[in-house]
Amino acid sequence: MTLQRRLVLDAGALIDIETTPRGETFRSCVKAFDDGYRPYLPTVVLAHVYRDRARQHPLRMVRRLCTLLPFTEQTADDVGRLLARSRTSDVVDAAVIVAAIEHNAAVLTSDPKDLAKIVSAAEYPVRLLTV
Repeated sequence: MTLQRRLVLDAGALIDIETTPRGETFRSCVKAFDDGYRPYLPTVVLAHVYRDRARQHPLRMVRRLCTLLPFTEQTADDVGRLLARSRTSDVVDAAVIVAAIEHNAAVLTSDPKDLAKIVSAAEYPVRLLTV
């Protein structure tokens, strides 16, 4: 995976961090942070994955490195329009793409196929980095 400084984490990235602590995804987040670019973590993604279990300690560490992006009314509007254009229904995936567009960031994901359909509908080049 080629590191891009501005990153948005999706659920797959968090799960990768959980299952492979100190792995490549975790190191990419630390590297971005060290370079002065806090990874972006949509709060809806965090809610989708985080359960406050002891085994999720790596997620708590990464969470502290990230800029949390709230799911606001504006986000809801943007996500809804993008879901309509893409004819998909995954709110979390669409929120990740909205965040990537807003912050000109790449997405760390384990599911590039589903996200690619949403990116195509957005008509904005979002780089999908597979973890």
